Amino acid sequence: MNLIDVMERFPDQETCISFLEHVRWNGNPKCPHCESRKLKRREHETETGRIGRWNCQDCKATFRVLHGTLFHGTKIPLQKWFLAISLIVNAKKSISSYQLQRDLNLNQKTAWFMRVRIQAEMATKQGSILLKGIIEADEAYIGGKPRHENKKEDRISHPRGRGTTQTAVIGAVERGGQVVAEIAKGLTGRDIYDFIRRVVNVKESELMTDEYHAYRTLASDMKHNVINHSEQYVEGDTHTNTIEGFWSLLKRAWYGTHHHYTTDFTPLYVAERCYVYNNRHRDNIFWKFLRDSI
Repeated sequence: MNLIDVMERFPDQETCISFLEHVRWNGNPKCPHCESRKLKRREHETETGRIGRWNCQDCKATFRVLHGTLFHGTKIPLQKWFLAISLIVNAKKSISSYQLQRDLNLNQKTAWFMRVRIQAEMATKQGSILLKGIIEADEAYIGGKPRHENKKEDRISHPRGRGTTQTAVIGAVERGGQVVAEIAKGLTGRDIYDFIRRVVNVKESELMTDEYHAYRTLASDMKHNVINHSEQYVEGDTHTNTIEGFWSLLKRAWYGTHHHYTTDFTPLYVAERCYVYNNRHRDNIFWKFLRDSI
């Protein structure tokens, strides 16, 4: 859903609240505190903006449909939240908080807060994915300064690959399916073994990797094919081009949009790119995200 569609479909706070109530309760609201159905809607408090409040006749609590959701406690109009979600899920190379600030007429700290909460919501949707089939696994490195290939001193001071000090991200992708990626705790054989066993159904899968020796720990658990990148990049069906394509999207978001990831928040940027990638075949990611977040 693009920005014009969002603004036409959700022109005001009341429309947004009504939609979220329909998604969450489908005409049968209940108290989030005691789960009672004995509720009474309060009169609209339009002057204070506290639209859509309910009173529970059992526990005497007051609440809104936003309770316990991504939008809990927010004072930002829901229309702006919906617009921010639309911008983020439709941005191929992500979007910065400064761009959200300009597009939504917010201050930068508010835009940053909204983006982080949306990313965190995306991260919670990644935990139950179990890949199977032909699986490609690899690592990527994020951060640091771009190096110039024609300068020897730059290649020495900013090495690539496993010799770098950049943040390591490990990932696995099901060909034609979903991807799981996260900040690597380490890249030892044990670290990689634990990651693959956690996110892949090894009994129903076949693993494709490069020649990195740490992947050999999985040889006794599942079929493992290796492509030697020093010699070739594709040998029949053996390649890691799918996961390399995902790394390209992740790095384009860094190079082209954000330019810098702090260590504490790098997992959220990775989760955002995973969520968008995993829903790439959907006609409208916006609706799925809203329905999953309420």
